[in-house]
Amino acid sequence: MTVMPETAPQTALRGRLGTLSEGLDLHGSWDGQRLSGRVGSFTAGQDVVVGLTADGLTGRVGGFTRGFDLRADVLAGELHLHLGGVDGIDARLDFTPDGAAGRYGRFTDGLDVHLRHYAGEVRGRFGGYSSGTDFRMELGDVPLPLAVILAVAALCLWREDVALTAAS
Repeated sequence: MTVMPETAPQTALRGRLGTLSEGLDLHGSWDGQRLSGRVGSFTAGQDVVVGLTADGLTGRVGGFTRGFDLRADVLAGELHLHLGGVDGIDARLDFTPDGAAGRYGRFTDGLDVHLRHYAGEVRGRFGGYSSGTDFRMELGDVPLPLAVILAVAALCLWREDVALTAAS
């Protein structure tokens, strides 16, 4: 009889960035070492893989031809996130006991980020009151910083899609 090695249980994260008619579904699981997820639909979405390494959290959003690298550090209640290469986008958030606040992008063309952490879920907004984008996620047992990384990656993908649509 072969005994399979026991692995850490996978915990599910589910949510949505944007509205019901315009937005992206968010799905992910955390096994203690790696966040694996998907942003968007089954056919038109992008995979997200983020692993715990000696240098912090590193991973990839999307595939080889369309996607970007991701690097994150969580230190003393702060999340520093870089999406993309040399000219990529940075995000920085300061965590409090009930949420987080920070900035996605540069000072002149970035977005404010505000989120609240409730029992088992996160609700937040990228941007201002009149022109922002809401997001909501059920965390399961996924740590809050990992959920925020998934939401920021989804926003970056969505903004890329909007820019590609506008250019064509």
